[in-house]
Amino acid sequence: MSELRVVVSAVLLGAGVAAAIAAGMTRMAADERPRIATVRLAELAAEHAAEVARGSGTPEETAAAVRAWGLALEDALGRVAARGNVVLLPARAVAAGAPDMTGPVRLLLEERRERAAPEPGP
Repeated sequence: MSELRVVVSAVLLGAGVAAAIAAGMTRMAADERPRIATVRLAELAAEHAAEVARGSGTPEETAAAVRAWGLALEDALGRVAARGNVVLLPARAVAAGAPDMTGPVRLLLEERRERAAPEPGP
């Protein structure tokens, strides 16, 4: 159960960082106001939690993987927000009408995971 708490903490940290990045972008682009978009953070966290649960690593390896995922999430949220000139909010915080940016965030997370994966040996 503590692994789930770590994953949830990472998601909340990522959301906080995304909000800070979005606030900074808003100040920088005063004449070109960003739009609001959503990201399904709970879904991304649940996917990662399921992946961690399937793993057979030690608790230290699991904790390191969760920390790395949290950093990757933070980076992906910032990049998607900057590329799309959007302020990302959790999907549950928006009633309707905002575009969903979960797909691009998920793609960036997958790309980072693939780059970090060890090369198969001969």
